[in-house]
Amino acid sequence: MGEESDKARELAEVKEYIERRLEELKSEISLLEKLKKFIDDELARVSFKKAVEVKPVERIEKTPPQESAGARVLRSKTGEILARVITSPNELRFIIDEGVNLTRDSKPFQSFLVKKVFEAMNKSDLERIDRGLIPPGHELTYEVIYDGDRIKEILVRNFREEYRLREIINAVRWTLETVAASGR
Repeated sequence: MGEESDKARELAEVKEYIERRLEELKSEISLLEKLKKFIDDELARVSFKKAVEVKPVERIEKTPPQESAGARVLRSKTGEILARVITSPNELRFIIDEGVNLTRDSKPFQSFLVKKVFEAMNKSDLERIDRGLIPPGHELTYEVIYDGDRIKEILVRNFREEYRLREIINAVRWTLETVAASGR
């Protein structure tokens, strides 16, 4: 009996240590998330212009697109302009060129970009939240802005990793190229 009670005591001590350590780590993760959010907010504040400082879209479309640190032009393989891409630490904004007739019913848009890219990434992030790997509210989300039936802009938030940024840009480029090619 003494040996079993010693083992039970040791197990209880190990369990207590694990619980205490888990609480410390949760506290540290919470603090790190707050620091990351603060840094993201500061980066956004010092790196990007406020909306009132940005030229209206009409002026951008009338002048040749130019690339800058947070903005670039997305072109097809043949050099045609597909969209302007504005990148911030937490958001990608695709402003679709008027020459590309991307609509909500465009097959590569719904079947590929929305379902296989955006929704798949969102689902993966929600599973990571359930497993405690990322905090709630950090899952990838997207928003489509329409002008009638035509897609005017696509906003993608919480892409987090650099490889995802590249994957999203490549998927949007492919979708827009496919739509532009079918419109010729």
